[in-house]
Formats: sequence, C-alpha cells, structure tokens
Amino acid sequence: MKTNIKIDAVKKEITMTKATAKRASIFGTTEYEHLVKAMKDFPNFTVKITSPKARERDNKGLTKPLMKKLVREMTNNSADAIAAFDGVIKCYEESSFHFSKPKAYFLAKYPNWREWLPTVEEQQEQVQAEQVAAVEEQEQKEDSSKGFNTFRG
Repeated sequence: MKTNIKIDAVKKEITMTKATAKRASIFGTTEYEHLVKAMKDFPNFTVKITSPKARERDNKGLTKPLMKKLVREMTNNSADAIAAFDGVIKCYEESSFHFSKPKAYFLAKYPNWREWLPTVEEQQEQVQAEQVAAVEEQEQKEDSSKGFNTFRG
C-alpha cells in the first residue's frame, strides 16, 4: 500500500505534501484514512505539511549576449564557432523558439560554460572601470577647457 504520508521518528513528525494534506482533509478518502491511522499510531507526533521544492533554474542569467561572449572566450575567437552560433540564432530569429533553441544548442555544445563565467565577469568589470575612467577624463577636459583649475587628490 503506497501512501504519501511519512513518519519521521527522530523529529516526531508526520509529514505530507500540501496536495496530500488537501486530499486528506476530505472525509472518506484514502489519504484521510491513512492520516487518521498515523495519528492514532503516533499520538504524540505533530503533523507537518511540506510544500514542493521549487525547481532550481540552473541557467538563470544566461542571455544571448552572454552566450556569444562565452562562445568567443571558450573557442579563442574561432570564426567557425562564432559563425555556427550566429547561424543558429538567425535560424530561429523569427520563430517562437528564438531563445530556447539557441540556448539548447549552446548548452549541448558547451556544457562546461559555468567554468568560464568568472573570466567574462572580470572582463565586464574591466570594461566598466574603463568607462568610468573615460567619463572622468572627459569631465577633466571639459573643466579645463572652461578655465576651471581643478585639483583632484
């Protein structure tokens, strides 16, 4: 006899899922009978209802631009690899699979893509630092052209 009710003797709990608890709340169902029997057998145990674990999204944050950067990084700017990935993107551009198919291709072709993330992130940080430096340099030029004598220490 299969039941979705579990007895945890260490924690002194009768555990069931939210769906089982909903069915057990209806008088006469098999889940109700199982719960009543468990509560009679273990009167000092508490009933705990668990919610199903959320499915973890392993590829969260994976975008087309990031995939392109990773392809360039992982293949040392191989023209063939970049052209192949761009071809997959163009092939599905107008379809409802405009993201899922290129993503599936990328994940199949480059399963170890996570190992390359730090290098791409480091490059993005470097680009941001260069942009900040360029803005500061531009501001200094504008200040000096207006005749202001600026001192930054």
